[in-house]
Amino acid sequence: MRIKTRFTIHLALGLILWMLGTGVLVVIILEGLLPLLGIHVSLDDEGLFVGWIFGASTLLCIVLFGWYFGGPIGFIMAWIHRLSQDNYEQPADLPQIYTRKGKLRMRFRLYQEVLEYLQSLRVKLQANEIERSQIEEAKQEWIAGISHDLKTPLTYIKGYSALLLNEQYEWSKEEAISFIREMDDKGKHMEELIQDLSLVTQLNRADGALPLQKTNQDIVEFTKRVVADISNSPQASSYHLHFQADPPAIYVDFDLKFMQRILQNMMMNSILHNPEHTNIYVQIADTGEHAVIRIKDNGVGMPAHMVEHLFQQYYRGTTTDSTSEGTGLGMAIVYKLVQVHDGTISVESEPSQGTSFTIRLPKKGLSSLGSQGTEEYSWN
Repeated sequence: MRIKTRFTIHLALGLILWMLGTGVLVVIILEGLLPLLGIHVSLDDEGLFVGWIFGASTLLCIVLFGWYFGGPIGFIMAWIHRLSQDNYEQPADLPQIYTRKGKLRMRFRLYQEVLEYLQSLRVKLQANEIERSQIEEAKQEWIAGISHDLKTPLTYIKGYSALLLNEQYEWSKEEAISFIREMDDKGKHMEELIQDLSLVTQLNRADGALPLQKTNQDIVEFTKRVVADISNSPQASSYHLHFQADPPAIYVDFDLKFMQRILQNMMMNSILHNPEHTNIYVQIADTGEHAVIRIKDNGVGMPAHMVEHLFQQYYRGTTTDSTSEGTGLGMAIVYKLVQVHDGTISVESEPSQGTSFTIRLPKKGLSSLGSQGTEEYSWN
């Protein structure tokens, strides 16, 4: 029953009871109580006396109506005020609006939906406040980590620069080239960090503007090339990469640069966070409306709390004291880049059971160009 209907019924019943009560009270007083007390009222004074009784009952009715209808409203307004002051705890007097059997008292039952919505809002705001605090804490840890990540290569660059500029030593050509190569590697690492920051800034803009250059390409062939490139990386030399596609060609609209970033981030994530000789499987399938890319491994897996926050910006999955090459932006970037491609990404993982990422992208064009069968490759 809606509040409007319930309110009308309660008000109508209240008015009926008030009128009946007033009438019964007039009869009892004039016909019973006054004669019993030996008080006789003339016909001229009877109308005035009835008016006094009517006025008194009206005042009493106003007080009762105010208590019945206004009391719960006052309780609700006080609760809303507490929520506006960022106080998300339950009101101390909340148990008083329930009976011993756990049901709402009659006058509060009138606003049952409002109270339920307020309780739901309180829980949601409280959860949002906890999440905001966690994000802020993660952000502060992330800033400390990024500062460390930028300071470390900068320290190397300054150290090697000081060595090269030291006039007391004469370095051989090979030594100088070695120093310069180390400085170049550290500089590239700093450049990658700055590019991540720049990309996140673009993705976080209110207008969501990102210069995508989508073209209709075969996602199977493109992904196969990316996997092959990663397999040739020294970091992947001790890992077993497997590629499987069915059908052998699926056409999707995507930006070559950003799709490569998505796939590289996900596969390198599997390499960097798993022990050597881990098997990493890249599978592509056609579900009709979507091309599905699944990247899974049989590595160490992740606990539930890490899975929950994996795509959250600033979440590094480790403390700043532990060794980590991550910026806390990689998976957040992947998540948002998949979104700007009108796709979705999900993750499943359990400790010691490996991790599986699934990307779904809307298809465009022909699926297989008449080709049949499954395409499979393995590296290392």
